[in-house]
Amino acid sequence: MAPRDDADRLTTAAKRPEITEDMRANARANPNSWLYVIDEAFDPNGPVPSWAVVGAYPVNGAGDIVEDFHPNDRYRPSPQALGFPKPSSDLERLLQLVYTKHRPAEDLPAAILDSTLFVYAMSPIQRTVIGFHDPDGRVLVPAYTSKSMVPREWPHARAVVGRDIVKLLAGHPVAINPHDLVTAVVPAEHLIRAIADEER
Repeated sequence: MAPRDDADRLTTAAKRPEITEDMRANARANPNSWLYVIDEAFDPNGPVPSWAVVGAYPVNGAGDIVEDFHPNDRYRPSPQALGFPKPSSDLERLLQLVYTKHRPAEDLPAAILDSTLFVYAMSPIQRTVIGFHDPDGRVLVPAYTSKSMVPREWPHARAVVGRDIVKLLAGHPVAINPHDLVTAVVPAEHLIRAIADEER
């Protein structure tokens, strides 16, 4: 797992990447150059955006790597690089990519519509949704991407498809995995717009 600070937050400070034998072989074949280190989520032989480059080592005229790593200040660590757990659904995968700024937040509403969510229920037969106040006084409707993430104190958790709760939100935003590190708050109007976009 990625390192955490005293407040249990992920730390993303770039450490000097380990120099492997493959890297040394690459350097010997390319003297007087730079050896770029690519985030593990990307194929170094394919297209790599600039923000997926961890940084670079200089290579001297003899083809030796100079251990003076230059970190890329635009680097965005991937979920894999941060040690995030393997996602159990497409929505969890997208949440991780949005959190790490590998995908825009605007992609979330459409993905939520077709995802299974677990919402609070007082009884197994309840068909409404219940919201809770956050510290700022907003009413949010919590929804989890897997049943294992549902708080133990909930009396029940009802499985629903995202699009089926949009009309029940009464204009309140939905909070996806609100107690997890990787979370998102999506306004109801964004979900309504995503449904409208499908009908165009």
